Amino acid sequence: MHQKKRNVLLAITTTHHGLYHGVARFAREHNWHLTTDMLYAATIPYGWKGDGIISHVGYWTELADFVKGATGPKVELTSVRRDLGIPYVEGDNRAIGAIAAQHFLLRGYRNFAWFPFTNDRINDERLDGFADAISREGFHCKPLPSLHELKNFQWQGKWPKNLAKIAAAIAALPKPVAIFCYNDCAAANVLNVCQELGIPVPEQVSIVGVDNDELLCEAVTVPLTSVNHDLEGVGYQGAALLERLMNGEKVSSEAPRIPPQGITLRQSSDMLAVNNIEVARALRYIWEHYSNSGLQVTEVVAKTDLSRRPLEIVFKKEVGRTINQEIARYRLEKVKNLLCHSERSVIDIAGICGFTRPNHLHRLFREQIGTSHSRCCNRF
Repeated sequence: MHQKKRNVLLAITTTHHGLYHGVARFAREHNWHLTTDMLYAATIPYGWKGDGIISHVGYWTELADFVKGATGPKVELTSVRRDLGIPYVEGDNRAIGAIAAQHFLLRGYRNFAWFPFTNDRINDERLDGFADAISREGFHCKPLPSLHELKNFQWQGKWPKNLAKIAAAIAALPKPVAIFCYNDCAAANVLNVCQELGIPVPEQVSIVGVDNDELLCEAVTVPLTSVNHDLEGVGYQGAALLERLMNGEKVSSEAPRIPPQGITLRQSSDMLAVNNIEVARALRYIWEHYSNSGLQVTEVVAKTDLSRRPLEIVFKKEVGRTINQEIARYRLEKVKNLLCHSERSVIDIAGICGFTRPNHLHRLFREQIGTSHSRCCNRF
């Protein structure tokens, strides 16, 4: 006898597509039928009958009332609405904040700010993880005003007034500054404010968001670095929890916390923390043109407003290396990454990274790293 196909309502509308993929993957593996009308109609299916509900209620009061009143097993995919009184799954928000902090600390930042999306508990947890990580290194975090405000899970519309407050706060921050944002939408707002103020990103303001929504992160003028919140994992584990509930199993009262999966580096934070804007411009030019085998110091100098000698002096002071040393260092970093994460030949990698001859690459590895490129991955 075939097991009855379970019918599960996907009560999700305005949220990241990663959740959909996670639930759908579990559904395929366990012969579920997903009722997905809410993805398209964004209306609540009153009277729906089935075996279980997976929801992302967020701030929608009407949907919260529907979920609370529905019978049968239910799982919520966010910790925002713990008032629902049902099991939920969440990301490890403190770990998300800690990853962003480590990213900035490794780049030498000493000034830090946090930009919230709104005033909910996820905001508090991400801020705590970020602030705790930088405080252990002797720094503190400056919270910026929120663009959106909640009162009893209802949006308070004060967009122009709040945006003006945010612009004033960002303008007053000491530069260079690293700003960690609640999510990618918040990061895009910070980028927009910086561009309106004429503040260069990432040369003076480095920005990191959360969720790694590729459509959003890459559809802006400066692509956004983002912490990889494992939303597909949240969706999958939420579906697994619902499966256990539908089987009549008892589940732990402690919500599963799904850890983040590192960070995706893009241009918005691809910079060292330097005080001199001309050094920042030089670094940016080197990092964008390292693959040009003919890249010379004179070409880098021409992209700044300083002559060669003053730039070389301030560059060495800020970065701790000469311009030529930085070109070589950055090329070697790219070589190491390709050696360990691609199947390309050493000859191909040398050409991609600006080395005209593979033996030149080999010699630099010996001089600066102390090993040959053939042993690089075992070492690094």
